[in-house]
Amino acid sequence: MVRGIGMEKGNIFTTEFIDDHATLAWIDKHSHSTNEHILLLSRLPHRRLLEHIDINAVEAYWLTERVTDGSVRPNLDEILDLIKRHLNHHMGLVVLEGLEWLVTQHGEDNVLSFVRTLRESVHRKQWTIVVPLRPLAFDSVWLARLRREAPVIHLDEQGATEVVEKTEGNETLDVPTDTPAEFDILDDGSPKLIHLTRLPKIGFSKSILRKRILQWRRMGLDVSEVEPAMSLQDGEDYQLYAVVEEKVRMAVDIDSYLEMNKDDFSASELAAARFRIRQLTGLDEMTSKYFSF
Repeated sequence: MVRGIGMEKGNIFTTEFIDDHATLAWIDKHSHSTNEHILLLSRLPHRRLLEHIDINAVEAYWLTERVTDGSVRPNLDEILDLIKRHLNHHMGLVVLEGLEWLVTQHGEDNVLSFVRTLRESVHRKQWTIVVPLRPLAFDSVWLARLRREAPVIHLDEQGATEVVEKTEGNETLDVPTDTPAEFDILDDGSPKLIHLTRLPKIGFSKSILRKRILQWRRMGLDVSEVEPAMSLQDGEDYQLYAVVEEKVRMAVDIDSYLEMNKDDFSASELAAARFRIRQLTGLDEMTSKYFSF
């Protein structure tokens, strides 16, 4: 089997992940370790993908019956047309999720023919196509036929979800993973904000910063202010991160205070305050209002 992220161009592969989160974790890691174009067709809408990947590094389409911007219908011809348009330009990776759904929509024979056409289309192109799947969802005989068209590739799941970054010395820095998979939900449907472990300057890296930005996004915070740090060097990246980290910690404290004392505020005041908190605006004003006694 092929291991790691070195995949032969001009081929289509199937692969297996534990769950969708592992798939997206691998995509996010790969998107920041290559200059190649990445095309993702996902069952998740963009607002959900934001919780798992840097959407600016991946060209993503929502596989859905709904007609909306950034979507493609689960029609084999439309999917094929979208992918083939990309194969004729540049080089990169296509990740096609939802094969199980496509089989239920179009039948095994049609999907197998579709995969065969993809194999022929990508041949001698500077692209790789990867199709994540769950083997137990398919008939074993049909799955064997599928794998003849698209052999199994092992993608390094451990690397995709690695939580330890090497520093320049012999030390290691644990990348905090204290963001819960599922958040406590407030009355208005927004995730409850929580304090995350502070990131020290020693061992700070772009990879760690990227993971922290995703953690904040999962809480519904607008942390676009820190994104330029991804292109800064010589400690300036950490300086900008530290500024935003303090804002986030202030936002969490204010949010916690409002939740504990929500009976003292009107619904409209709570909604307005929580919106500002998640935009990281007006924090000094709210701190003075709520914590100056």
